[in-house]
Amino acid sequence: MLDPFTTWNRMLGAASSVATTGRQLSETLAASQEVIAKRTTMMQSPMTADYVELGRMIPEKIEAFSRAGTAVAAEWWAMQAECWSEAQHIGTMAMRGRAPTLEEMSTLASRNAAHALRMMERSAALGASAIAPIHRSATGNARRLRRPTGKN
Repeated sequence: MLDPFTTWNRMLGAASSVATTGRQLSETLAASQEVIAKRTTMMQSPMTADYVELGRMIPEKIEAFSRAGTAVAAEWWAMQAECWSEAQHIGTMAMRGRAPTLEEMSTLASRNAAHALRMMERSAALGASAIAPIHRSATGNARRLRRPTGKN
C-alpha cells in the first residue's frame, strides 16, 4: 500500500516532469523559429546558398520525428500492457462467482491507486520522450547556425 507522502512525492515528480517537458517545448518552438528564419534567408539567394545546410533539413526531421515516434509507441504499448493486466485482474475477480471479500476489495483499491499513479508517471514520461529528440535537433541547429559563417 502506498503511503500518502510517497504518493504526493511521486505526483509532484510527475508534475515536475510535465513542467520540464513544457519548458523544452517552448525552447523547441523558439529554436525552430530561429532556424526557419536563418534557413529562409539562405534560400533567398540560390547562388550563394549553403546547400550542405539546406540538405540537412529533411534527414534531420525524419530522424528526430522517427525517434520521437518510436519512443511514444514503446511507452504507449507498455502502458497498454499494464492496463490490460489490470483489466485481467478485475475480470478474474468478477468471474469468481461470488462477491469479493473485504480483503480482496482493499487489495483492489490499493492496486488501483498504485496503477493510477504509475499511469500518471508514465504519461508524463511519454510527453518527455516525445519532445526530447525534436528538442535536441532544433536547439542543436539553432546553436550551430548562430556561429559565424564558415563554421557551420
